[in-house]
Amino acid sequence: MVTYPSGGSAAPETPTPGFLARTIFNSGHKVIGLRYLWLALGSVLLGMFLSLLMRIHLVWPTAQIPFLSGFGGTPERYAAVTMLHGSLMVFLVLTTAPQAGFGNYFLPLEIGAREMAFPALNLFSFWATVASLAGMTAAFFVPPDAGLTLWTTSVALFCLAALLTALNFTVTTLDLRAKGMTLPRMPLTVWAWFINAILSILIFSILLAACVFLLSDRLLASQFFSPLTFLSQQPASLAQATLLSLWQRLFWFFAQAEVYVAMLPCFGIVSHLLSTFSRKPVWAERAAALALCAVGLCGFFVWGQHMFSSGLNPWSPLVFSLLASSLGLPACVLLLSWFGTLWNARIQLNTAMFFALGFVSLFLAGGVSGLSLARNDLAAVAVSDDFVTGHFHLVMGVAATFAILGALFFWFPKMFARRLNEALGKLHFWLTFAGVYCVFMPMHWLGLIAHARAARSGLAAVSVLGPSFGTPFDASPYTSLRTLVTAATILTIAAQALFVFNFVWTMWRGEKIKDPNPWRATTLEWTVSSPPAIDNFGATEPMVYRGAYEFSAQGGPEDFAAQNVAPAPPEPPLETRQAAKAGRGEN
Repeated sequence: MVTYPSGGSAAPETPTPGFLARTIFNSGHKVIGLRYLWLALGSVLLGMFLSLLMRIHLVWPTAQIPFLSGFGGTPERYAAVTMLHGSLMVFLVLTTAPQAGFGNYFLPLEIGAREMAFPALNLFSFWATVASLAGMTAAFFVPPDAGLTLWTTSVALFCLAALLTALNFTVTTLDLRAKGMTLPRMPLTVWAWFINAILSILIFSILLAACVFLLSDRLLASQFFSPLTFLSQQPASLAQATLLSLWQRLFWFFAQAEVYVAMLPCFGIVSHLLSTFSRKPVWAERAAALALCAVGLCGFFVWGQHMFSSGLNPWSPLVFSLLASSLGLPACVLLLSWFGTLWNARIQLNTAMFFALGFVSLFLAGGVSGLSLARNDLAAVAVSDDFVTGHFHLVMGVAATFAILGALFFWFPKMFARRLNEALGKLHFWLTFAGVYCVFMPMHWLGLIAHARAARSGLAAVSVLGPSFGTPFDASPYTSLRTLVTAATILTIAAQALFVFNFVWTMWRGEKIKDPNPWRATTLEWTVSSPPAIDNFGATEPMVYRGAYEFSAQGGPEDFAAQNVAPAPPEPPLETRQAAKAGRGEN
């Protein structure tokens, strides 16, 4: 960026950028962050629609679904719907929104930087993610064999984009912090984005290599992973079993840690919101930062948690179960930090705070069932997919979505200089909060019932799931629970229309706010205009004097102190003041 000295003369006018420079080739971190958020918003709406189709089919399998009627009632098509739903929600929503979306927009602002370290690389990563979304969606509309190749290529492209984004985040955090922004003074959001970037570099590189090997097998007839291993129903040879085990290990090396890639930014966002709207510093802030580091470290090492029967060493279930259970320690530290922040606080119950508290509730409820799944006997005894689906969605899916919505309500005034309607936001929260508990808690019950039936009958596996796509429905005594889940799913998804209306109405007709810091927050992004200028802080770089959460400031007109406000000089001792008065002839 070019800056001009303020010597009294006017700065020369810069030419207005053209259409392509403003749109396609705009590498500004705020523009790219907003585009990631728009991408995630479209993906989550499509993903919820697909989940609604799946639930309707499980309860009413003979119903004609208009969207799917032209694709044939085959199990492969139902599997394709499931894969597209999972791909959109995991890659384009839970990975993209909290890290690439909010992180791109606010990381430079919160550390006092003007831009990301590699703007051109950032731009390439975004358009690669767009191409990945297009490929994953198009894979549903082509024949299964070509669709798998297209989907794998899209996943590899997404991994490359995520890898470059993580590298960009890491270098930006380490190299471009403002003067005085030491590591202890960084907000917990920055800590979460930074740790998440390091974890992403480790796991996305592995999945990228695995996808490249798999594409090589499909297109170049190589033998990294034998396709016979996946297609044959006969006992595989030792070589084929080895190839299958290699693929599983490479995949789970990514997939288990991906849970924490989605959750780590949410931990930082929730800690940030709880402190801001409790008007208190984060309780045990350094312990919370260390807990974030521990989540990233332990999450990286539990890749074998779901491979108890996949040819690993017999002692490996014990090791991975202990590692998975050890994640409870940093989780407890974070929970204690959140509860300590709320203790005796002056809580402001706005919509962003409601979503932060909802995240804590969902994380606590889902974490309890996660402790059960850490036991290899429960995971190996074929608990029905309902239990795993309920746990997975409650923690990684819904809880992370609550954190994303809380962050959106919190940072919306900074991004658009408008505030989302609080009444509609609170109604949307309560309907969604009640709905997700009615959806996913009965799934836990269905899974436990199946486990109890399997234990009583001595069977290796009992499934209470609905049928595959296009097959007759096998009635069970738990139909009423499934019907409840489906009805709650329909109502919960319908409640999201309130959020869409609130969002569109605010963008179109919402009243603009003049206060750049309506929440009275302390971090650096609230010290600039709303929306921030192109160069963030102008020609003068900010200087950081304080920690990120100095609320209840004494002796000031406000109950907080921004990070760039220098502390007042200490008052001289009484003897010094008396001597000065005596020197001036004062009494």
